[in-house]
Parts: sequence; C-alpha cells; structure tokens
Amino acid sequence: MNWNLKFRNWHRDFSYFYAGLLMAFSISGIALNHRHSWDPRDYVYDAVDVKFDLPKDKNAISDEFFQKALKTQGIELKLNGTAWRRGGYNLYFDNAYAYINPFTGEGQIESFRTRPILGQMVDLHKSASDAWVWYSDIFAICVLLICITGLVITKGRNGFKNRGWKLALLGVLIPSVLWFFL
Repeated sequence: MNWNLKFRNWHRDFSYFYAGLLMAFSISGIALNHRHSWDPRDYVYDAVDVKFDLPKDKNAISDEFFQKALKTQGIELKLNGTAWRRGGYNLYFDNAYAYINPFTGEGQIESFRTRPILGQMVDLHKSASDAWVWYSDIFAICVLLICITGLVITKGRNGFKNRGWKLALLGVLIPSVLWFFL
C-alpha cells in the first residue's frame, strides 16, 4: 500500500469537499475579529429620531412608559425591553435598537437588516445547534487530517524533514507568543 498516495488523495478530497466551508469560516472569522469596530451581521437601513419627555421620577420610567410614548409619536414597534447602559436608556425591538439620552430625552431608533451572505456566514460561525455542532466536529477532524496529510505528502528538499518543520514550528510559535503577551 502506498501511504503517500493515500495521504495525497485524502488531502485533495477533504480539501475539495470543505473548501467552501473553510472560506466561509475564514471570511466570517475575520469579520468577527473586528466586531468591535462594526457589526458584521447587521447593518442600519433606517433611523428615526425620537424625543421623550422623561418624568423627573426615574421610577416612572419603564417599558410601559416608553411603549406609550412611542405610540404617541406614531411608532408602532413592539418594545421587547429596556436597560440602563452607557449612561442612558437602551430600547430593544425586533431588528431595531435605540439609545435615549437621559438628560435631553432625545434618541434615534435604528432598524437593522442582516447583511446578505456575510450575515449568514456569521450565523453559521456562531451556531450552537446540535446538528451543526456534530457537523463542525467532523469538519474540525477533517481539517486536522488536511493539515497532517499536508505535512507528510511532500518529500525531498521541500518536504517536512528539511523545510516544512521550520515553517510548522514558526506557525505554532507566532500564535503562542501572541497569546502569551495578550
């Protein structure tokens, strides 16, 4: 049995089979790495200015208060909840969000839509459904096989024994050093 040929075939076939998922995970992973700068899943497609006459008694400010005040402004969104964050009132709706300044009562309701393709890739990247967990575990094992077979299929001057081990070691050291200092 020619193991080198078998490894080469496994490497090729697993690479072909998982190429789309590898690209989707890579793209969504890059997007998620920068989620502190922008939302890779949702984008604002509409913004409506609102102003509330906030009562002096903070105990009177509740979900019901905001829901009634929104109706008086002709806004028919269903309020899912409120929270005090970032020094103001946050209002949560289905696919919308608002921050209300507690001093002026002014704010803006931003409505969101999912970014086409990238939003679905991010959802897939973060999914925790049982079926997806099993599939992604199988995917992870196959990625390991792609890596292992990739290490051993090249022989000679550019093979693992002569050149590949140095690059593989560097590929382990760089993230290890970054992890240590971060």
